Amino acid sequence: MEQSRRIEPDRLREALDAAVSSEDGTAPEAKVVVLQSPPTAAKWSSLLERVRGAAHYIRAVEDRAQDYELRVQDLVDQVRADLREADAKVRAAEQRTDEVQAQATTLIRAAEERARAAEERAASAEEWLRRIAETIESEFVVEPISRRNGATGT
Repeated sequence: MEQSRRIEPDRLREALDAAVSSEDGTAPEAKVVVLQSPPTAAKWSSLLERVRGAAHYIRAVEDRAQDYELRVQDLVDQVRADLREADAKVRAAEQRTDEVQAQATTLIRAAEERARAAEERAASAEEWLRRIAETIESEFVVEPISRRNGATGT
C-alpha cells in the first residue's frame, strides 16, 4: 500500500472555504483546481485499500461496541435481578422480624400475666400463713416449761 500525505481536517476546511469564497465574502470567479497528475490505477487501488481498511476498522469498532452494549445490558439485567432478589429478601426479613416481635410481645405479656398471678397467689398464701399462725397462737397456749415443772413439785 502506498503512503499518502495526510491532510489535517482544519487545513482541508480552510482550503475548501478559500476555494468557495473570495476575500470579500462574495462568490469567487471561476476557480479551477488543477491536479498535478491524473490519478493512476495504483492510486485508485491504494485509495480502495484504504477505504476497505477504514470500513473494516469501522465494522470492528461497531462490533466491539455492540458486544460491549450486550455485556452492559446483561450486567444491567443481572443487577436488576439481584436488586429484586435483595428487595424480596429484605421484605421477607422485615416480615419475619415483625412476626418475631409480635410473638415476643405475646410471650412477654403472658409471662407478665403469670408473674402477676404468682404474686397474687404468694400474697394470698402469706395471708393464709399469717392467719394460721395467729390461730395456732390464739388456740394453743403453750406454757413455759418452768411453770409446768413448778406446778408438779419437782
